Formats: sequence, C-alpha cells, structure tokens
Amino acid sequence: MTRIIQTGITKEILSGDNHPQIQIGEKLYVVDDRKSTYDKLSKIQSDEKLSAEEKEKQMFILALGKEAQEEIYSFDLPVDKFNKLTYCIMGAMTGKEPDDIEKKVNEQLEKNL
Repeated sequence: MTRIIQTGITKEILSGDNHPQIQIGEKLYVVDDRKSTYDKLSKIQSDEKLSAEEKEKQMFILALGKEAQEEIYSFDLPVDKFNKLTYCIMGAMTGKEPDDIEKKVNEQLEKNL
C-alpha cells in the first residue's frame, strides 16, 4: 500500500492571497515568501561584489517589489527602525520571529569583533 504524507499545502496556500504582510503605519506590504525569491535573495547576499547597501536594497525589491522599496526608502527611517524592518521582512519570508533573527545577527556580529 502506498504511504501518503499530508503536507498541509493546499491550492489556496499557493495563491497570492496567502503571503505574509508587514505593516508600516497604516499600510500593509505583501512579502514574497516563495522559495524562488528566497533563493535569489540568498544568491545576492553571498555576492561579495555588492555593497551592504545594495544587498539591502535588492532584498527589499525582491521581497516587496520595486514600488514598495522606493516608497519605504523615501521614509528615510532611523537606522534602528530600518534594521528592525529588515528582520521583519526576513521573518516574513522564513516564518521565523524577527526578534530571533535579530538575536542571531547580533550574536554573529559579536563573534566577528
């Protein structure tokens, strides 16, 4: 007899209506959490030719779209809020808590000092 393992993945989960969103003020931004997007982001993050600023910009474009990236960058957020936003985007893409991602990044930074 064939064994069937239920994944919980349904057609609805694969539709655009079921992507995570982040909220800035009153506005919601849909985060592209598809594996193909995550793979592109991973490739960009490992590209040593790109500056940290360009990597961040590309992350926003891939995750939120060019229009949202431009809009968010126009807010000229304080550094700590901008950093928090990047953790929120990564959390939305991976299903992890933004605070856990921030903690891991800070631990890595401390190791590199």
